[in-house]
Amino acid sequence: MRRLAILALAALPALVAASPWQPEARAGGFSSYRLNNGFRLILAPFPDAPTTRVELLVKTGSKHEGYGETGMAHLLEHMLFKGAGRHHDLKQALTALGATWNGTTNTDRTNYFATVRAEPEKIDELIRIEADRFLRPTFSAADLASEMTVVRNELERNDNNPGSLVARALQRQSFFWHGYGRPTIGARSDIENAPFAALQAFHHRHYRPDNAVLIVTGKFDAARVLDLVGQLFAPAQNPPGPPPATWTREEAERLRQRAEIYRESGSTVAAVAWLLPGASDRQTLAVDLALPALCADSWGSLRRTLVDEKRLALGAACVVQDHPEYSLLIANVSHDKDADAATLAAALREAVDHFARHGIDAAQLKRVRTSRLRQFDRARLSPETTASALSGAEVAGDWRLFFVERDIVATLTLDEINAALRHWIAGVAPAEVLLHHGPPPRTPEPPAAVPGRMLVEAHGKRDWPVPTLAIDPLPKSPAELGTATVAIPLADPSAKAALISRRTQDGRARLVIANDFGDSESLRGRQTACRVAGSLLAEGGAGIERSELGRKLATLQAQASQSLGRISLTAPPAELGPALELLLAVRRQPALPEAAFERIRAMEIASLEASQKHPGELANRQAMLRFNNYPPEHPNRQRTVAEQLAELRALSLDDVRRCIADFGGRSQLRIAAVGDLDEAAVQGFWQSLQSLPQATLPYARIAQPTAPEQVDTDAIVVAQGLFPNADVVGLSQLPLRDDDEDYLPLALAVRLLGGDASSRLRVRVREQEGLAYSVNAALAANPFDARARLTIAASVASDQAERARDILREELARALAEGFSEQEVTAGIARWQESRRRAVQAETTYADRLAAMLQTGRDATWDATHDARIAELTAAGVNAALRRHLGQAPIVWAIGKGQADNTNENGS
Repeated sequence: MRRLAILALAALPALVAASPWQPEARAGGFSSYRLNNGFRLILAPFPDAPTTRVELLVKTGSKHEGYGETGMAHLLEHMLFKGAGRHHDLKQALTALGATWNGTTNTDRTNYFATVRAEPEKIDELIRIEADRFLRPTFSAADLASEMTVVRNELERNDNNPGSLVARALQRQSFFWHGYGRPTIGARSDIENAPFAALQAFHHRHYRPDNAVLIVTGKFDAARVLDLVGQLFAPAQNPPGPPPATWTREEAERLRQRAEIYRESGSTVAAVAWLLPGASDRQTLAVDLALPALCADSWGSLRRTLVDEKRLALGAACVVQDHPEYSLLIANVSHDKDADAATLAAALREAVDHFARHGIDAAQLKRVRTSRLRQFDRARLSPETTASALSGAEVAGDWRLFFVERDIVATLTLDEINAALRHWIAGVAPAEVLLHHGPPPRTPEPPAAVPGRMLVEAHGKRDWPVPTLAIDPLPKSPAELGTATVAIPLADPSAKAALISRRTQDGRARLVIANDFGDSESLRGRQTACRVAGSLLAEGGAGIERSELGRKLATLQAQASQSLGRISLTAPPAELGPALELLLAVRRQPALPEAAFERIRAMEIASLEASQKHPGELANRQAMLRFNNYPPEHPNRQRTVAEQLAELRALSLDDVRRCIADFGGRSQLRIAAVGDLDEAAVQGFWQSLQSLPQATLPYARIAQPTAPEQVDTDAIVVAQGLFPNADVVGLSQLPLRDDDEDYLPLALAVRLLGGDASSRLRVRVREQEGLAYSVNAALAANPFDARARLTIAASVASDQAERARDILREELARALAEGFSEQEVTAGIARWQESRRRAVQAETTYADRLAAMLQTGRDATWDATHDARIAELTAAGVNAALRRHLGQAPIVWAIGKGQADNTNENGS
């Protein structure tokens, strides 16, 4: 891999000598080039990758918006998925190409990115699409009228979310003058009223060659990419004048601000933020490096102090939110609806201030630095993660900051880190929103952001080593993956094991152990107790506390989770066994601390109580209960919120202990391993698992009842609270398994109805009507029980909920009456096949696939038959299955929305 990369780089000067490109910079096996018009290209080759990612990066975000333009950068992002060049709809063009695509906007930039299989023709077409998007957009005033309501609906969805409200309020309080104080989504009035001419002018002003970069990562022919990008972008001209710039700075003496939000959300939240220098500043990197000692859920002091010891909160978290010009240290705590927010805020400020004054010690620094460098090195091996990091570094001033920041993290001293914590946080007033009388507290002024290129040049390093990792190629089909699967014989008939032995893309191995336990009799009325028992296993055992367990796993470079029915581990192959032994030690002697039990129970109670305030959740739950034909004693019977709350309030730690005693041992095991492992390693895992005692109660799969035939289909409408956004859902249960003859044709029909960007519901509801930010239809079935779930859903403005429901019904009725054409079915099959090919290359899911295979007994032959049946589907078969199963199916339509008088006040 290293030799190939070096040869490729060595050839590049000859390639660009006769082209419009000017070589610009090289580092770590990557390179960048510039055209005369200022347009730039960054190439990051990964010769062994199965895919290629192309990103169009435009250095314009919400901070560049002027008066009346808030949200315009984001709105323009939406518009640039409309027509461009020869394409009438870029979303459908990308979907037809088999691409995984998206676009995002933040304060500093807008980007459009897509990933395709690494075939030269697909890469070429993807680059042409991005050139059309950038140079030849054809969005119209009619497009704006339609998409404006979609973006407004996105704003309304955010307004429904208390977490989003808190985050946006904190953003506004953190910046008095700077554009970072404006949430990217924009003001409702600007979204609704921005003239089409203003949007055109914004596009003309900001979408210019000298303000944009194309980033190509993965597997590609560098010469071919350079040639095509040069042909497409070199003729582009910049408008008169320099590209847009920003010069606004925050004043050193800022007011301490507190915003108070009153909302019936069922929870209480306090959040605070401290201003820091820009993302690449050495002091910001120092604060960020120290943060796990404060923020880590397993061992950080914030959660331990406020949640475990003082019991002032049910949850606590913190993070550095970094941007090129300024960053923020954000911390938050949450509790139930009866807590006092001011008390939470005071405790949170005190805890963070105490941490900043005392700093971290050498052992903590070693731990966090080792973890951070490992994260960087793993990211360096992923084309997708690398592309995202290069994009962020480029927006900060120079893509090579990607390497500079790693070097800074590697060299920061303990004194530097603790000095930065004291300077920027200790004794400094955070944003939170309250006016205090008196002299302003000390507020240090961050220095102006140093241009990224100057930082790179000052750093002195001109190149970084190209990483090498021997990896195996990814399979191209489910059947090919199945042939790589090896069943491992075990002496015990109550255990099964399977292995996919391969050198993975990130060099790590994955182990999933499913422990199927209990039966319908032994689990009756015990799901809550056994679920909480599984959560308590994270608290440690065998003399190992929660924080120590996290430290030991981090030392092994392992990520782990476990419950009574599952153990999941990811680690370097050599560390997988020791990490499993650590989890098994906890499992054999779990601590089950009473304080943690009370906290977990309180969190679940608070979550359920909060759900009763959300009309969408209430409506969906009511619809689900219409299909509740489970016997009263069935362990999986759907229960009302009142029943669940009663169970939680009556739950005792003794109930949890009894679950551990009855089901904590070995029952029926499925062992699935993926990585650079052999049969002996899997046999070793099995030997370790035998240290667990045998479960005292037997296992038998709990069958689900066949979907009911008679259902109350009266419409459900739940209207309450200040919720500008509504959830609309159509729900049905069908007597169907995923191996029934009709399942695949019906599944394709549902995909054509609402499964992707080209589906009828998406085109009608989002593109034509402009009603919904999200709309979809899905069919989920299992191989054991005839109980498939059909879901049709949309998210719309509350005052448009009934209209949206009627349109969803209309489109379903039209599909039943008219059916789908051969052209629709052929295109749908191609998109489905492409998604299956892409899904099989998601290496991190292989262990879960193996565990499921061990449960169902399905192998490569089944997968090959499944793919062959998809390819043979016809319009006649699809339409017949649709009519057979949905023509008379009981469908419950439910709406959860805000009250009518409240939505009118919001102007929806």
